[in-house]
Amino acid sequence: MINTDISIYVPVYNGEKTIEKCVNSILNQTLKPNKILIINDCSSDNTLEILRGYGNKIKIHNNLKNYGVSYSRNYAVNLLKSRFVASIDADVELDKMWLESLYNNMNKNNITLIGGRMFEKYIENPCNLWRSLRIGQQWGNKDIKNPKFVFGCNNLLDTKNLDIKNIFNLKGEYFKTNGEDIEFSNFLKNKNYNLYYSSKSLCYHLQDDTIETLSKRYWRYIIYGDGFKSRNFFKTIKNIIRQLKKTIKWSIQDLFNFRFRLLRINLGVFIFFCKLDFKHMKKNIYE
Repeated sequence: MINTDISIYVPVYNGEKTIEKCVNSILNQTLKPNKILIINDCSSDNTLEILRGYGNKIKIHNNLKNYGVSYSRNYAVNLLKSRFVASIDADVELDKMWLESLYNNMNKNNITLIGGRMFEKYIENPCNLWRSLRIGQQWGNKDIKNPKFVFGCNNLLDTKNLDIKNIFNLKGEYFKTNGEDIEFSNFLKNKNYNLYYSSKSLCYHLQDDTIETLSKRYWRYIIYGDGFKSRNFFKTIKNIIRQLKKTIKWSIQDLFNFRFRLLRINLGVFIFFCKLDFKHMKKNIYE
């Protein structure tokens, strides 16, 4: 018999373009969560009005100010107090079997944290195609026990053996940055808990980038992976040279694969990357 103590939460900030598809996909799950919590992180667009239209189908918590996704994740897990806590981003649309598939794999393989496979939905936009190739949030078409980490955009957590109050606290060391998925995955591995990547638990990324928003997203991805290390001039130059080598490599790959429309994206991302890295360096040195 399925344990019905399953909840799901969605942190959202200015998500008016995607939040409706996101919530509808939760409501259409074959395995119904008994609680659906949306953490509205002080949105300034029509997000709250859209959410209110769902009435008592969902529970809304409004942050007093824009605290960021990490705070919202911590707050949600503590507020829900469920054994099984699922999480998706506000720009993610779930396949109807997503939650049931994760839950079945979790119980079958004795897993504490499990994530599914996310596809980019709008790859006719070359920026989104670029993102799916370079920084896709999935590990491929095969299941993996204890992958490098479980992506924060879609996952299910079994809290049974976890000290929730100390791990998911609002002042501690975990979930402090947007790199929290790597932090938390490493924490669980170090405590000998099992992670899992379920390739058949599907969801879809609704983000639709421009070169500028893609570049900012990619730069944050690199910074988080680097552990927010401080930068001086020489480290920044070294980082830019490394990025230039990647850009050349990607461009050669795109030429051989006839992805000519990505050449402009490669160049644009590199230019924005340089600007953002120098800006980050100046902030580290002068502030």
